[in-house]
Amino acid sequence: MRSDKMPEFLWGFRMDTLVVLFAVWGLVTILFLGLIFYRSRLTKKETDWIPLSDDAKEDQAIEAQKVIEMKTQKITIPIRALGVIWVVMLVVVVGFWFYHGIMTPPPIK
Repeated sequence: MRSDKMPEFLWGFRMDTLVVLFAVWGLVTILFLGLIFYRSRLTKKETDWIPLSDDAKEDQAIEAQKVIEMKTQKITIPIRALGVIWVVMLVVVVGFWFYHGIMTPPPIK
């Protein structure tokens, strides 16, 4: 068995380490972009203007803004964490690909 292969996987499938790394990196990318999209949808609802005419409308608008800010702040840490994980996974994938390319001998013709 080659050193860049994982042992037998589910139902006898073998997966290259690089394929697994790409799959994990792709999953992290999808989650990261999903959270970025969700945050952009939240901040699109946020306004700089709150009506000052009616007390009930003013209180309702202020409360809506607080909820939007709370949701935005709540997903800030996961976005940062996924961003860091994404960069680390990218460096690992490129490093492994480069290492594997250097260590694999050229084919003999």
